[in-house]
Amino acid sequence: MGADEFTIEGVGSDARAEAKVWRPFEKVVKPFSRGEETRERMSGRTADDLTRSTRLWALNPVTIGALQQALPNGLLAYDPAGRAWFEDPILYCDGNLLLGVLSHEAFAVLRISVLESVRLSAAGFPSHDSLPRVG
Repeated sequence: MGADEFTIEGVGSDARAEAKVWRPFEKVVKPFSRGEETRERMSGRTADDLTRSTRLWALNPVTIGALQQALPNGLLAYDPAGRAWFEDPILYCDGNLLLGVLSHEAFAVLRISVLESVRLSAAGFPSHDSLPRVG
């Protein structure tokens, strides 16, 4: 859907465990680094921190493969394993958040056009607006 860059968090119980999972991932994605840019995020310490400096990589077949290795059960899965894992992938299109995942909350935001929304609704996919509300 046009995503051209991404970010992801590596989380660990300690720096050594985190580095053990992060190093192999970074070795693959490093050639596709886009440095740090200010981007919208899914979480932050304060509301002002929801937009902050973010490490970015180009989204391409190589980095998609790295993401598939880092998140073997998919972008929306949350599977903390052992002492370190990956979480909170965010895909951007032209610097704008397209798909943002807050892994440990089992929550994601997908920004789509009105036409894409109509097509998804016609195919039977529920949207936030169509979900039942608890009163």
